[in-house]
Amino acid sequence: MPEPVGYRGLLALAVPRRLALASAPADLADWLDYAAIIALLVFGWGEGPFVLALFALALTLPYVLIGPLLAVLVDRVPLRVTLVLSNLGRALTTLLLVFAPHTALVLVLVFLRASIDSAFTPARQAAIQASTPKNLLGSANGLHHAINQTSKIAGPALGGLLLAFLSPQMVFGLNSVLSLIAALLLVNLQLPARAKADAGTTPPFWSELTAGIAEFRRNTLMLTALIFSAVAYFAFFLYDALIALLTAGFGLDATAFGFGIAASGAGGLVAALLAGRLSAAKSLIAMMSAAAFSGITTMAIASAALAGAPVAALVFYLAMALMGGATAFMLVPYRGIIQRETPPDRIGRVHAAGEAVIMSIMLSAPFIGSLIARLWGTGMAFMCGGVLLVVLALVTLVLTRGGNIKSLGAS
Repeated sequence: MPEPVGYRGLLALAVPRRLALASAPADLADWLDYAAIIALLVFGWGEGPFVLALFALALTLPYVLIGPLLAVLVDRVPLRVTLVLSNLGRALTTLLLVFAPHTALVLVLVFLRASIDSAFTPARQAAIQASTPKNLLGSANGLHHAINQTSKIAGPALGGLLLAFLSPQMVFGLNSVLSLIAALLLVNLQLPARAKADAGTTPPFWSELTAGIAEFRRNTLMLTALIFSAVAYFAFFLYDALIALLTAGFGLDATAFGFGIAASGAGGLVAALLAGRLSAAKSLIAMMSAAAFSGITTMAIASAALAGAPVAALVFYLAMALMGGATAFMLVPYRGIIQRETPPDRIGRVHAAGEAVIMSIMLSAPFIGSLIARLWGTGMAFMCGGVLLVVLALVTLVLTRGGNIKSLGAS
């Protein structure tokens, strides 16, 4: 019987199909929350760049402080248990946002939710690896990123629509139900047993904690992809939390902000489906090309902001779509590299270690971007991020050009 191929072959398999189905409400909850929180902070409570930087910090810091610790448990505890409990935890913290009366408590709850998500994310990556034939890993990562980007379209758009009739707190209440649905869909998920590295005694917790980062030291392709991704995310987060302020600077409103995020998701959706079909040999080349393209697009929109030029909503949406698509061409190949190169018994720790490195490097980016925005305007933060992406692409190309690109990409 021939091996299943492509997205049709992937969805013909029961476990990957159920995992993808459960990812839909889980990811939609994330993006609906994001739009509602940003709208509450910026358009409801009038918060500025510093609070948005704190919001970005609350979203990312758990992946540095909490994620690597929980990842050890992810590799020890049955994956189904982790997937179900983490979604229940996300539902509870989202529900608590309903009762948050001020910015400080909102940020604390965002931190708690992200801490729980720092277990859910590596568990999902481990489940994808455990349930997917190796020849379909690219399609699986493309599909899950496409689901995320579809949520990025539907979440902010739905959030913008709901916010026209409901308070953000009511949106949070509806949102908690989505995480509960995801948990229920995962209750009966039948994952194959994971192979253990050693049939002897369980290694000490702290030695397991460092095993994830050790994998990167042993694998040149993984290390190259990790460093590239870390710098790219640093560039993104120089301006990511300032998109609402850029929207307002162009004279657009909260609805336009929601549709801008949705447009970014639409670009990411199309790009994710295409990136999922890339061969391993083309992974780094795609990442470099996407960084250069994203950088140039970001610089163009930044130039308009700095010049005070009027930007129509449709032009803004197009720029956001192009930037979102380029991001997908960086993220999907990176995850494919990690899953192809990592032994199954430590995929949770390796994924979490990579996330921790990326988040550690980009942790200061929102505050640097906030400072740049206060000193020279929001557009300058976008310009700096765009320039950094172009430089990253060029430097990586020089360091891995010729035969080295082929050898690294084909590992």
